[in-house]
Amino acid sequence: MKLARLVAALGMAMIATTLAVPQAASAATHVPGPPMGLTNVRSYQKAIETWVYWKPVAGASNYLVTVSDGIVTRQYVVAATQKLNAGGQHQLTVSTPNKCSRYRITVASRDAQGQGTSRYVIEKSLAPTSVIKAKAVRSADPTRATFTYSAPQWMGYLGGPTGGATQDDKNNPTMSFTSTAQLVRVSDNKVISTTTDNSNSWTAARSQTFTGLDPQRAYVLKITNSNKWGNCANQLGRILLNPQA
Repeated sequence: MKLARLVAALGMAMIATTLAVPQAASAATHVPGPPMGLTNVRSYQKAIETWVYWKPVAGASNYLVTVSDGIVTRQYVVAATQKLNAGGQHQLTVSTPNKCSRYRITVASRDAQGQGTSRYVIEKSLAPTSVIKAKAVRSADPTRATFTYSAPQWMGYLGGPTGGATQDDKNNPTMSFTSTAQLVRVSDNKVISTTTDNSNSWTAARSQTFTGLDPQRAYVLKITNSNKWGNCANQLGRILLNPQA
């Protein structure tokens, strides 16, 4: 009888232990949710920095903020106990120093075990991006060709070459903007023509026609867009005109 009672007691203990495991696993699945209200603003005091904001997340012990331009990655850890700003948000200043880079800023909520969920925003470059919708077409006279292209999707920030940055007003643009186009013969890299346009708005597609071209040679129109922050080599537009078929 004593042995039977001992076996029964051990059996109950084993059952109790087994039941406790899924209970703990279930609790572990309640990881912090993603940071809501995540926004980013280029500093109007120092353009090489960006201000990042997000709302507190229930159950988060801290937040891991990762800033990457695809080459350089920086990480910041923000405690959940950090004092909130006047709007009830967490606020962090991160480094975004390259005027030509596009930065991905990811904020991940984390509990004491490092579990959590993330969201990300994109910080755009200070300088403008390349032209879009570009094409080159030879006319019936193969010595004549027309190049057309539209404005960059992003013309950059106001400000420069140092100091803070602010976004331009799309409805009433004030940014000084320069677009330089060079027609280059591919065979010897000779510059055939250079034109420069300056304006504070760019809405319609631009068109340039060249004559006296060699039908058997290829040409490329290189377009450099710049604002007061300058221009970027990685945003150089290239429109290729092939030789006559």
